[in-house]
Amino acid sequence: MLVMQPDGPRAFLDRCPHQGSRMLTEDETGDPYMDATGGLILCHRHQACFEPHHGTCISGPCVGQRLTALDVELVHNDASPAQLLLWEAAGSGGEMRER
Repeated sequence: MLVMQPDGPRAFLDRCPHQGSRMLTEDETGDPYMDATGGLILCHRHQACFEPHHGTCISGPCVGQRLTALDVELVHNDASPAQLLLWEAAGSGGEMRER
């Protein structure tokens, strides 16, 4: 999931630390990852709320746990104005893979 912040985009794996399931339900509309205020990331399965800068759970069944963060890199080239590449650390070796 990609969350825009004033100082740039943040990306997190779409998995809640509570049970490892996707954070969306099948019938979501609007911005599917944010709460009604647009200020918090919301897991729609068990109503866990996460702050969008670091992905820390601040209410719900997994308080104190974090979403898995992905690095975001803005790439500028002639083909398109900006392209987002998401990277996730793959294993303990620190290798990176494109998502």
